[in-house]
Amino acid sequence: MSCELLRALQMLARPWAREFTQPESEWLHQHFERCPSCAAWWQQEQAWDQQLYQAMTNVAVPTDLMGRIHQRLRQEKRYQLRARVLRLALAALVLLAVTASLSWYTSFLVRPLDLAALTGPIPLPENIGSETVAALLEEHGISLPDELRRRWDFRHLKAIYYTYEQGRWLCNLEFRRDDASAHVVVKLIPRRWCRPDQLEEFRHRPGTAVLGIEEGGPYVAFVIGQPGHIASFYRESDPTG
Repeated sequence: MSCELLRALQMLARPWAREFTQPESEWLHQHFERCPSCAAWWQQEQAWDQQLYQAMTNVAVPTDLMGRIHQRLRQEKRYQLRARVLRLALAALVLLAVTASLSWYTSFLVRPLDLAALTGPIPLPENIGSETVAALLEEHGISLPDELRRRWDFRHLKAIYYTYEQGRWLCNLEFRRDDASAHVVVKLIPRRWCRPDQLEEFRHRPGTAVLGIEEGGPYVAFVIGQPGHIASFYRESDPTG
């Protein structure tokens, strides 16, 4: 799954992307060191970006381009004006019908989500702890794995936010010590997205950890960061911390 996850995160790793975090970037380069195939694919993607940039910037714009555009627009306005108005009216009616149907479906069949949270961070509770964070996420339809609640030190939670990956929204918990000595990101992933053998593979891979595999809950916690950083966020009473 690591190769599939890396290629799915490609858009987030582009220079213009804002969702890609430092731990994810470190995990990315660690994977390149272990996987020559992904490293070669990534170089091809970067070469394609460079070629596309050159193609878009090296082509000279014709001096009469604006004049030609305005002339064509004037011609279009004279042709079949009535038919265009009718098509627009029909499209508006179809859009209105679809919008009304989706509104009904969302109101009665889909559990409501906080759409504002999908585009920005979720405010942290006043008293940060595993129980308060779990209760907060339940309001957004997300279940915190029991193993994460039991073994993880939530005192260092700094942010909760969503990222759009593989066509779905993922909830991220960002943990960082005040002295910046450790920093990891915990992604809450629906269990149905992953096969059991994939979860076991990531569970024992350096730079990643998976909590909640043995549970029957709907979510598992996928931790990304340096091995030493991951270990430092386990509670002091935890033998693996």
